[in-house]
Amino acid sequence: MEFVPLYVRSEYSMLQSTCGIDSLVKTAKLYGYKSLAVTDEGVMHGTIKFYNACKKEGIKPIIGLKVLYNLNGVISNILLYAMDIAGYRNLMRISSRYKTFHQPIDIEDLRKCSLGVLCVTPGLDSVIYNYLKNKNISKLKEHLSILESVFVNVYVGISLTTLTDRNNFDNYYQILNSNGVKMVAIQPVYYLSPSDVDAYTLLKSIGNNANLVNITESESNSYLYESSEIEFLFGKYPVLLENSKIISDKCNVEIEFGKFQLPKFSDDVDADKYLYELSVMGLKKRLKSLPNVNQSIYIERLKKEYDTIVKMGFSDYFLIVWDYVKFAKKSNIYVGPGRGSAGASLIAYCLGITDVDPIKYNLLFERFLNEERVTMPDIDIDFPDDERDKVIEYVGKRYGASRVAHIGTFGTFQVKLAINDAARVYKTKDTHLKQVLKIINQELENYKIHQPSLVSLIEKSDTLKQLMDEYEDINKLLSVACKIQGLPRNVSTHAAGIIITKYPLVNYTALDNGLDGIYQTQFEASDLESLGLLKMDFLGLKNLTNVSKTIELIKLDNQDFMMPKEENDSLVFKMLAQGDVVGVFQLESAGMSKVIKELNTSSLDDIISALALYRPGPMDIIPTFIKRKFGEEIVSYPHEDLRSILKETYGTIVYQEQIMQIAVKFAGYTLGRADILRRAVSKKKKDILEQERISFIESSMKKGYERRVAEEIYDYIVKFADYGFNKAHSVAYAKLAYQTAYLKCHYPTYYMSTLMTTFIGSNSDIVSYYKEALRKNIDVLGPNINESLNYFASVNNKILFPLTIIKGLGEVKAKEIMQERLKGKFTSFKDFLIRTKDIIPFSLVNNIIYSGALDCFNLTKKAMIESAELHINLLDYEGIPGMKGVTYTDEEYSYGVLLEKEKEVLGLNIKYNFFKQYASIYESKKLIFIKDAKENMQIRTLGILTKIREIKTKNNELMAFATLEDNMNEIELTLFPRIYNRLQNLTIGSIVIITGMVTMRNKLQIVVDDIQII
Repeated sequence: MEFVPLYVRSEYSMLQSTCGIDSLVKTAKLYGYKSLAVTDEGVMHGTIKFYNACKKEGIKPIIGLKVLYNLNGVISNILLYAMDIAGYRNLMRISSRYKTFHQPIDIEDLRKCSLGVLCVTPGLDSVIYNYLKNKNISKLKEHLSILESVFVNVYVGISLTTLTDRNNFDNYYQILNSNGVKMVAIQPVYYLSPSDVDAYTLLKSIGNNANLVNITESESNSYLYESSEIEFLFGKYPVLLENSKIISDKCNVEIEFGKFQLPKFSDDVDADKYLYELSVMGLKKRLKSLPNVNQSIYIERLKKEYDTIVKMGFSDYFLIVWDYVKFAKKSNIYVGPGRGSAGASLIAYCLGITDVDPIKYNLLFERFLNEERVTMPDIDIDFPDDERDKVIEYVGKRYGASRVAHIGTFGTFQVKLAINDAARVYKTKDTHLKQVLKIINQELENYKIHQPSLVSLIEKSDTLKQLMDEYEDINKLLSVACKIQGLPRNVSTHAAGIIITKYPLVNYTALDNGLDGIYQTQFEASDLESLGLLKMDFLGLKNLTNVSKTIELIKLDNQDFMMPKEENDSLVFKMLAQGDVVGVFQLESAGMSKVIKELNTSSLDDIISALALYRPGPMDIIPTFIKRKFGEEIVSYPHEDLRSILKETYGTIVYQEQIMQIAVKFAGYTLGRADILRRAVSKKKKDILEQERISFIESSMKKGYERRVAEEIYDYIVKFADYGFNKAHSVAYAKLAYQTAYLKCHYPTYYMSTLMTTFIGSNSDIVSYYKEALRKNIDVLGPNINESLNYFASVNNKILFPLTIIKGLGEVKAKEIMQERLKGKFTSFKDFLIRTKDIIPFSLVNNIIYSGALDCFNLTKKAMIESAELHINLLDYEGIPGMKGVTYTDEEYSYGVLLEKEKEVLGLNIKYNFFKQYASIYESKKLIFIKDAKENMQIRTLGILTKIREIKTKNNELMAFATLEDNMNEIELTLFPRIYNRLQNLTIGSIVIITGMVTMRNKLQIVVDDIQII
């Protein structure tokens, strides 16, 4: 007797199943099952993966779904199965309705989606079971009768997961059979084997706010049974097993893959013709600004690209992108110059989709779109991160809510998350958890890209194994955490991807509610793309927000301002060559700054090269690249015929396009075939590499090259395949880097203020950009209660800090204060307290005082701190005869206290600034700034002690490690006993002059020889 598991939750019934799809299907095959269903709880997230996994293992996939439904006020569960493609689409409609309305589906709505759908009531989880148990046969028959009026095929599921079920089995069978009810055996599957019950319980507990749950008897038996166990349970009534096979035979869904399901730009437009008209028009416009080029090259390239686009059926795609980019530009939404391989398209350039001239930069269209490699084009667009949603909203309205959706994705249990979640449920000792996580963190340091499994980490760590042997709670924690690692934990939204379809989305994917009133697909990106659906990436880029906002500010003073079209400003390149790259897109890391400086960057080409080279792998050839640029090393070529291709990169492959050009030159490949070679060698698969090797060598020999030469060139290509970077992307991002550098160079106050606004909430970034503003000699003013806004403002060539930066205040409170200020500026400290008492809690008043925002009232901070509460207490007694007003002290806190408090509430020091306060000391004592410290330097510097950690030496003497900060930087101090023991008054907050030797131990530090407290 063949049994088919019909009631199976996969991992996508999140926190309700441990059945990973691949493991589930492989186990089913191991047990000899020929068919298998998945019936996840209300969702179809895993459908495509399940379908493909089954096909791969030679198992028939049955696509199912479990939902709650409402039949005349009775709420119950139901299992639904797709019998054909119509049924499959109806399941997607049902799931979409269930997830978007968040309520049981009315029976009449099920009726509308019943075509091609088979129905099974899920045993214990169904109201039918209750009717049986209570012997309410009339209700049972009535309920089933209505279901049978909706679905052509209705079965009552029988599960035997409890002793009660098994004891009542005969009785229930007789009742149902005597009433002509079709029955089928369904054993629920929530985990794969009895040994996984602990992991299942853990998942349920995590979903129960980390409170350990007690699972039911049924759940404790809800694993994937082997066929022999099923036959033992149901052997008395083989028809129940036979019916599972009958249901399987009725369900025959074939999902179509690989065929492009492209949306249409408009039903009223001939897309091919319209694309041609727009492209020609755009080319004419572009050529007006390119007077010295060979126009025939551009015309021929446009024709070639157009023919390819039309032949591959992508005209609508280009028009759709053109349309929403045009909308963005008309709406004054800044659009990035390009991204990815789309920069290699002249038509994209002519349509205004990109701002990269592919002919000027020798970019290859075939790297982007290739008849010989039939894949979906990929035009990703960067928008300011605060404007991106407006473009998506436009697309939603333009093509209809039913055809546009965000793409779903899943957060999974990563190693540390699995451990932490398990620890919360099991109440693992904090000390044990910290021990485990410390080791895990150390191990993970070796894996920067792909995180390993927890199992492999344990296998490699003797310390973890020892802890598991020694402590029972750690053993349980890690053993069970291993079982949930990698499982989906929550649904999320793809950072950039949007799907647009020709027909309603529910024909292709089930839906969920998404952001901003736009649906979200239940399938993730890889599944959607395998179905031939078009993913478009709308990326939100903070750096574009900076550029956009800076231009807005500039135009307030200069309405005619335009960003330059050419990247040739000598002052910009001079700034970059000096390593002045803080705040410059893609160039501001310490490593990249070093490269830009060593390259003596003098052109956009240098930036393009730097972006391509500064990555793992090619980073190793940067020194050679730089030496060759300056003639310090002879430029050599693997073969003289490569000179024209590799000349721009000094004899080294830097770009993927160069691999393609070499293949054309040597093997006579078309650019399309060359792109296939490029992709093949980058994958490093041995069999593919060997096939390509044979083809390349044979083709090269036909062109007259010797076998030895052909072999050497092929080996050279393979060696540098990983190094090659997409030049089109490098060009586009170099242009954006230049734009940010241009604004920083010529409009530093505007640019730095918008940059700081963008990073409100990230104290480390604010501090970094504040320091850079000071370095650029920009006056930076602390918050002012009467002037500050909710963003960093550029005022009279100065930067004014916002109210939102004050610790605890936040956006909402700041806006309420600004709203109150519209009634008139605050005239005094008392006026401020009276007018804001209902806006801000009194606990925040001190923070506002210490921030300096109330300095405009000409009182000391000590006076305001000491009088604030009295002011509030006296409000109810205002005007009473004889009542005395508040008197203010003229005393002020020490400079050290003010400096410390300002930093505490702002995250940095503005008014209480070492360089302002101690300028005379710096000059008279010839002190060196911390930032100028170098290894092996004898240094004398000034700062405030922010940390002191005492330890005892082997001789039981006290010494200390400390941190010294000035306004700009910090450095570690080592104070040996001979120095530390003679300092009685050294405390955190002490302002000191340090003399000592700068050493390197992981990072720079000063071994202190002398310390003077100011």
